[in-house]
Amino acid sequence: MSQKIAVVRVRGTVKVRKDIEDTLSMLNLSKPHQAVILDDRPTYLGMLNKAKDYITYGEIEPDVLETLLLKWGRVEGNKRVTEAYVKEKTGQTIKQFIKTVMNLEKDLDDLEIKKVFRLHPPRKGYRDIKRAFTQGGDVGYRGIEINTLLRRMI
Repeated sequence: MSQKIAVVRVRGTVKVRKDIEDTLSMLNLSKPHQAVILDDRPTYLGMLNKAKDYITYGEIEPDVLETLLLKWGRVEGNKRVTEAYVKEKTGQTIKQFIKTVMNLEKDLDDLEIKKVFRLHPPRKGYRDIKRAFTQGGDVGYRGIEINTLLRRMI
């Protein structure tokens, strides 16, 4: 079953190889603390694996996605996404829309919002942005633990 993946950039661009920098730009991650929501297609997974030393990613939960949309979702003109805006665009409440997005019936593009969420640095900081998550750091694949990081950044 397919899932939605949240990807957060944790490191900057100094001394980054050109091919990794290109991959990050294809993912729309130009600066640290930016997040995007992707499907788990093989093409995206290959890109995430290539840039794993500069990003952290995992499966996002519906309630975290809802909070992320309402707090950091932006429409053209830098206006916030509201319940009324979602109702106007999709004819559904935000909870119904998130449920259809998580089931891959609809996409976030239906809302016509910006693809990148600009977040705060995490409260209490990162542990280590040079080591993998499995080694006690903060980069690479972290599974459902991405939700705790996103809650600290929202």
